Amino acid sequence: MTREETLAIGALTLDCGVTLPAVEQRVTIYGWPEPDGSNVVLVEHALTGSSRAAEWWPQIAGDAGLFDPARYCIVGINALGSCYGSTPCARPSVADIVRAEMRALDLLRLERIAIVIGGSLGGMRALQWALAAPQRVGSAVVVGAHDHQSAMGIALNALQRDAIALDPRGGLRLARKIAMLTYKSEGLLARRHDRRPDRHGKAGFDVEGYLEHQADQFEARMAASSYVALTHAMDSFDVRAAKATGADPTLIFVGISSDRLFLASDVRAAARRFTGRGFDARYAELASDHGHDAFLAEAGALKTLLEPLLDRKGPVPALT
Repeated sequence: MTREETLAIGALTLDCGVTLPAVEQRVTIYGWPEPDGSNVVLVEHALTGSSRAAEWWPQIAGDAGLFDPARYCIVGINALGSCYGSTPCARPSVADIVRAEMRALDLLRLERIAIVIGGSLGGMRALQWALAAPQRVGSAVVVGAHDHQSAMGIALNALQRDAIALDPRGGLRLARKIAMLTYKSEGLLARRHDRRPDRHGKAGFDVEGYLEHQADQFEARMAASSYVALTHAMDSFDVRAAKATGADPTLIFVGISSDRLFLASDVRAAARRFTGRGFDARYAELASDHGHDAFLAEAGALKTLLEPLLDRKGPVPALT
């Protein structure tokens, strides 16, 4: 059974010092929680996602997925600052987003999360949960993300925001095109498009038509202000100084072999940094030519990779 509601969590003071007087969180829940929270899975969406995890990640959070709602209680929360039901916010940090989510789960009386999982911005949120509330989280699965936003990631996001500042509509379209080139690998673009002419007979190359199509879809569903807010949130993220408490969740970092935005080598290095500080941090790699987008485009392969790492009765990762 799916339930969706908007929760009023009250005032929230952000890391930047601004206080939002009345914050709302849009929440979608699939399945029912066990009293001890042993089957609760928090699924964190990426930059442009929503709380409806089963719609955009069905092989992870849908029927017969990695977490099937017949057995698990799957919770999705729209990020603070997003445009899919939660309160707009100009400059949230990842920590702000997670604090708002904590308040929402408090209202739902979900005190314990067996597993928190997400990709990209969602991976940052999963890691932030593990660090900010270790007593509430069993395991955190961080996919296609690591412990800080890189200089290249910041630069690319800044270019996209500059485009939006010049022209909100046209800039949002251009931002999406820039982003798609960071989400896909060169090998995938060559295999799918190469130098072929547009498949619909329009002037230009097929890859240009692909980018136009992506911009068309994105313009129809994403608010420019939310895109600006959440890219700022990603840029603010840096938890490299985190220290273990002695009772920390297991951290599973998943790199993507062809990812140009969050290099697999950087994801592995983050896992090593956390291990060196006393965390139980593991690394696994998803082999794919889809680039950063592989956690969505090849969710079935991600499911296969994660299945042996997670005991179906709870979070007991075991990496080879």
